[in-house]
Amino acid sequence: MELEELKNIWQSVKPNIDSHINNDDANKIIVKKNDIKTRILIRAIWEGIATTICLILMATSPVWAPIKFPYWWLSIFCLTVFIANIYGIRIYRLIKAINLSKDTNQEILMSIISIKKTYRNIELATAAVIIPLLIWFSLTPLFINSWRMFFTWGLTIVGFTLEYLWYRSNIKQFNNLTNWEKE
Repeated sequence: MELEELKNIWQSVKPNIDSHINNDDANKIIVKKNDIKTRILIRAIWEGIATTICLILMATSPVWAPIKFPYWWLSIFCLTVFIANIYGIRIYRLIKAINLSKDTNQEILMSIISIKKTYRNIELATAAVIIPLLIWFSLTPLFINSWRMFFTWGLTIVGFTLEYLWYRSNIKQFNNLTNWEKE
């Protein structure tokens, strides 16, 4: 008789224990995902700051730079960087709009896919404009067969390699945000 009562009590309490354990696991996952989201937002802020500084330096280069870049070249370069910065702000706002505790997994996944697509497109568009500009400029009479040409090529390779590594790292963080398995 005592064994039957104990079994009945256990059966009545067990669902509450299971749901409590599952809620604790879910809360741990949400806290971890919020940490990842915060890390992505901080990275987006630093990216925006660095881009803004580069934009200001390029836009004011006719005043301080020893090499006078053509104004049309500076205009295209600065416009491209400015548009990339605007898209960076848009991506920041899209990331900030994700609510990990209220949105469904599907809504979060769709938001992340949209953000990754926008991020990829702006990276490709920026590279498609800036790389040819830098290569063309390094082949002008002022640069051809001089240390400036090789310096420009070196900076282009180093800059876009670092940008690619930064991009891959950010995509990895987005992928971690969509990974809902308990780790």
